[in-house]
Amino acid sequence: MQSRVLAILIAVVLALVATVALVVYVNGADRRAIAGQEPVKVWVAVKPITAGTSGVNAQIKGLIDEIEVPRRNAVDGVVRALSQIEAKRAAVDIVPGEQLLQSRWVNSEEVTGRRLLPIPEDHQALSIGLDLTRQVAGFVTPGDNVSMVLSMKRAGPGGADVDRSQFLLQNIQVLAVGATALSNASSQGGGGRVNQGRGSQNLTAVTLSIPENQVVRVVYAAEHGSIYLTLMPSQAEDAPAGADVTSTNVIPEN
Repeated sequence: MQSRVLAILIAVVLALVATVALVVYVNGADRRAIAGQEPVKVWVAVKPITAGTSGVNAQIKGLIDEIEVPRRNAVDGVVRALSQIEAKRAAVDIVPGEQLLQSRWVNSEEVTGRRLLPIPEDHQALSIGLDLTRQVAGFVTPGDNVSMVLSMKRAGPGGADVDRSQFLLQNIQVLAVGATALSNASSQGGGGRVNQGRGSQNLTAVTLSIPENQVVRVVYAAEHGSIYLTLMPSQAEDAPAGADVTSTNVIPEN
């Protein structure tokens, strides 16, 4: 009889312990859920922000705003206080709706061309607008080496203009495509589209490292001719330049 009573008492105690443990667990889960829902203030872009814009100007121009989001939705490294970026500048273009990340805001001296775009000595960075087809269907990326093929009219025999195509430059380093740059400063954003040049065609700005003595030549070619980029293998040598290709020699004679 005593053993039965003892067994019942032990069962009651175990049941109470299990109930208390369950209550503690449920309360803890509720607290964790509430903590995840707790609103926190973060700064976001409400209008497009171009690279180089200072945090102060971004606020004055109404490009950024402070909003509340659930704590679990706040991105790691998000700007929580304006003082974190007031004296800094955007390292990349920032799109509306994007939470501002501290890693994308750099000191003023880091926004100079040689910080965001590592330009070799005796070269200059030059951007030209190209559609995807003319940049190897969009496979040209920062860090690649490309060659530039130019087609344009040149004076032929008798003074008549003749369409000609030829390599303009070879083994040129790509510094950036759109807003995505080959950078030694900070992590970059996604490539952006620009509308420029001929008609309403969507073009992408491709930024190239051009030898100083060839810059004006490339600008003239972009203004008056048609340019294609070719993607080169790593450490490839220049292809033989050859003669101009025209309608009279594009098909070799047998």
